[in-house]
Amino acid sequence: IMMVTMRHVLKALLLSTALLLVACSTKESVFMPAPQTDKQDSVVYVYRPSSSTNFMMSPKVVIDGNEKFKIASGDYRYVYLQPGSHSIGLNPADQYQTREAIKLNTEAGKSYYLRVKTSLKFEPDKMNTRTFWIETADEKTAQDEISETDYAGPVAQETIAQPAADKEGFTVDKTQDPFADKK
Repeated sequence: IMMVTMRHVLKALLLSTALLLVACSTKESVFMPAPQTDKQDSVVYVYRPSSSTNFMMSPKVVIDGNEKFKIASGDYRYVYLQPGSHSIGLNPADQYQTREAIKLNTEAGKSYYLRVKTSLKFEPDKMNTRTFWIETADEKTAQDEISETDYAGPVAQETIAQPAADKEGFTVDKTQDPFADKK
């Protein structure tokens, strides 16, 4: 009798664990488009599907020669671009290499979808090769994939002003304790 009871308890435990895992893993898959603007810009979505490959690295997205934002694994952002030809790529870093930027010709009022991909090649004779690149994606596939990512927030447009130095090179930031609590 104890064996039968133990078997029922084990089945109940396995069933409840399975149900808990299913309940925790379900995520509302909804694509939310970028807000409309008064301008006749195009919207370019840049996203990176979640992956364990190179997940700790966040390459910087470069649009027309200007770094715009970092893209982490499982994140997406969008930018508004004026109609015309644009170069969109990733900045290389010491830890990884990137492929050539893509050329994107945008039209007013249209949306474009760019997927950031990554690979990791294990090489016994040297350091492992990590690579990132951008590729275009069709609207349906991209919206499905973006719905499984998180919005990383608006692209920061602010610039950080450096404190002005006086004649002897003194700046106020040099007088602050770097270990003090900042409030």
